[in-house]
Amino acid sequence: MMAATFGRELIGLSVVDSHGDVLGSVADLMLDLSTGAVGTLIIELNTDIDADLLPWPSEAGLMLLPTGEIERVGAQIVLNR
Repeated sequence: MMAATFGRELIGLSVVDSHGDVLGSVADLMLDLSTGAVGTLIIELNTDIDADLLPWPSEAGLMLLPTGEIERVGAQIVLNR
């Protein structure tokens, strides 16, 4: 579960996998309207990333990342795999 934060603090943050490779940056987020929690981050993938090799759904350079895949949030968002 993510700690409390403002959406504007997440937009633009780099997203890196557990090996430190940059996948892209946060373009937007999707909320669960019943709980108000952030359920999914929309990641704008770097142009050199082959989205077909990633385990998350993507289309037109955007990837949907469930927040359960996040290890920690700081200066960047680090994934748990």
